Order: sequence, then C-alpha cells, then structure tokens
Amino acid sequence: MRLQKMTGRPKGKIARMLPYLGLDIESEDGDAVRIEYSPNRPDYSTDYGVALGLQGMLGVKTGMVKMRIKKSGRRIMAKPAISQMRPFVTGIAATGGRVNDKMIKQLMTLQEDLHAGLGRNRVKSSVGIHDMDHITFPITYGSANRSHRFVPLGHTEEMSISKILSDTVVGRDYGYI
Repeated sequence: MRLQKMTGRPKGKIARMLPYLGLDIESEDGDAVRIEYSPNRPDYSTDYGVALGLQGMLGVKTGMVKMRIKKSGRRIMAKPAISQMRPFVTGIAATGGRVNDKMIKQLMTLQEDLHAGLGRNRVKSSVGIHDMDHITFPITYGSANRSHRFVPLGHTEEMSISKILSDTVVGRDYGYI
C-alpha cells in the first residue's frame, strides 16, 4: 500500500485515521482501499494528498509543503475577446521532479475533480496539464475558428474543432462553454 510507504505506518493505523480526515472507507481489497471524500477537498483525490493529510495528523511531517518559487520569464498572454469567459489566466511550470504514468493519472484525476467541483464543470475555471517539451513561449490564450485542426487528447487523428465538438465525448460535454 502506497500510503503505508508514504506515512511509515501500518495499514490498520492508516484505516483508523482516515475518518479523522473526513474520509469514509467504501471498500477494501487486499492492499487497496477505496475511499469517499468531500468534493470540497479535491486534494484527497490522490494518494499523495491523503498521505500529506495523514503525515500531518500523525506528526510524520508537519507544516506547509515547501516549494521554491521563482519567476520563469515565460509569458502567457490572453486575447481581449477571451476576458468575458476567462477573466484570469495564469500558469505554473513545475520542473525538476520525476513524473511517471501513475502520477500523471493522479494529476488528471485531481484536474477532473477541480473541473467538476470548484470549476463548476469548467464554467468558472479549468486546468490544463501539459508537457513543457512540447510548448513554445510566449503562449497566446484565446479562441480559435471552428475550422482550426489539431489532434485531441486520447485520439490519433487530427480533427477540426467542429468535429471535436460533435464527435468526441469531451466536445459534447463541454462544447457549450
């Protein structure tokens, strides 16, 4: 169990502490524990977030996570026309860490929970996670013509925005925004 490794505590102790974090155990299967968490705590959507809560409660690690933050010099510019829908645009470049498939899946789970809860199904806010190796700065954030084409995430062929909106699940779910 990853939580055992991250907290240094046995499974039984972890299971007894989860309710004190506001987490309900839905089911257990071997080392896997399925939990239910409140939508106002999207940080608990990943085992890393749960481990941070447990570490603090158990006195393993306390205080805020320390990150070195500095200006990168990279720029994101928003086109004026987008300000009605997205009045604020910002970004962060996380560097120097190791990322594996499990971490990417957890980040995507957190991202979707943020979209659904705090972002009100992407109406109020949305989050994008991108590979910095494939981005050229400065970035201009704006809208595009429906004929604009690109390969959407999870697909292998280039599509127009119109086709994405009509033919993909994500397009149908969020195309109204």
